[in-house]
Order: sequence, then C-alpha cells, then structure tokens
Amino acid sequence: MSGKRYYVEDKNKLKAILYISGIVLFITAIALVFVLSLYQNKLDADKQIAAQKMNSMETEIIESTTSSTDKGINEINTTENTSSEKKVENLVENEVKSVDTEENKSDKKSEGDKAKEEKKELSFEVPLEGEIYRDYSDTNLIYSETLEEWTTHYGVDIKAEKGSAVASSEDGKVKSIKDDPRYGLTVTIDHGQGFETVYSNLLSAEFIKQGDSVKKGQTIGTVGSSGAFEIVDEPHLHFEMLLDSQNVNPTTYWK
Repeated sequence: MSGKRYYVEDKNKLKAILYISGIVLFITAIALVFVLSLYQNKLDADKQIAAQKMNSMETEIIESTTSSTDKGINEINTTENTSSEKKVENLVENEVKSVDTEENKSDKKSEGDKAKEEKKELSFEVPLEGEIYRDYSDTNLIYSETLEEWTTHYGVDIKAEKGSAVASSEDGKVKSIKDDPRYGLTVTIDHGQGFETVYSNLLSAEFIKQGDSVKKGQTIGTVGSSGAFEIVDEPHLHFEMLLDSQNVNPTTYWK
C-alpha cells in the first residue's frame, strides 16, 4: 500500500508541474506577442515619419527645379525664337536668290538654245543614191503615166531597187509616219527653222517611230511602190522638201 501511495503522489506532482509550466508558457507567449506588437507599431510610426520627411523634401526639390527649369526654358525659347526667325529669314532670302538664279540660268539657257538653233546651218544631203528620172516642177507640166495626164510635180523621184535603204537628209525629229492614199507609206521629218522633208512611196519604215530624233544619213525606210499616184512607175523614192509649209525644190538645198 505504501508503494501505491507514493506512485499517486508522484503522479499528482507531475500534473502540477505540467500545469504550472503550461501557465508560464502561455503568459510568456502573451508577453512576447505584446512586445512584438509594440515594436511593430514603433516601426510603422518611424516609417510614416520618414515618408512625410521624404515627401516634404521631394516637394521642395520639385518646386526648386520647376522654377529653375521654367526660367531656363523661357530663356532658351527666347533665344531659339530669335535664332529661328533669323534662320527662316535667311532661308527665304536664299530661296528667292536661288529661284532668281535658276530663272536667270533657264532664261539664258533658253535664249542660248534658240540662238544656237537659229545659228545652226542646215546642210541637206541626197537621201538615196540613184537616178533622178523625174525632177521638181511647180510651173512646167510633166506627163504622169499613172494619171495619163500632164501635171505639176512637187518632189524629186529617185529611181532605185526595191528595198534600197532611204536615209534622213538632215538631223531632225520624226513628225509623222502614215499611209497616204496617194503617195503610199510616207515619213515626214521636221528639221527646225521651218524645214521639213517628206519621203514617200516607201516599202517599209520599221526603223523609226513618230517622235524619234534622227541623224543625217540614218536609215528611216526602204524604197517601194506603195504610192497609188505613181503606181505605174518603177520602184523609186518620191522626195519632197517644204519651207514654212510651202514646197521648194530639194535640189537647190542639197550639197
């Protein structure tokens, strides 16, 4: 019985110790939580004070910077405006001078080109080597075997084999290429200064096109028999020359 009694007492002592230990731990935990709460509140207060100081400093810096910047910008704008106005004035003045200079150059160039064109001496050459078997005649009548009558002849007929090359009599620009109902395939070249040459009764003119610039001696077509006005005649080139839209005798202008 004595041993059982000691066992119960020990058990009760252990329970008492555990109970007291639990109370102590609980009180310690509460105290620790309280201390931590006080510390956290102090930290939050310090942060708020620091934030207020930073905001105050930033405000002062921004106001100071804005004031200085506004002053600097105003000074810069004033300088830039003055400089820009001067630049614009200089640009306008330079553009006006440039336009005047270009116009003067253009006028001088145009006058020079006109003078050069007027001074250029045209020297016409025979467009085809061959026998002239029908001359130019604007007054004396010439018998036409095709028409079977006597008539004027405003060109020169040069006999040659069919397909022979026909050359431009002088430098010029192709005015037209057309199939004339009387003269057949016809090429007209403008040489400037009122002169034009006409090449008719051609077989072909595929070497050139309207608007082309041609040189003296450049092939512009071939001899044929396409002209109904002279269809009975042998293959030949019917060549005419005009000055200020009036027919003239080509032989008087050939070298």
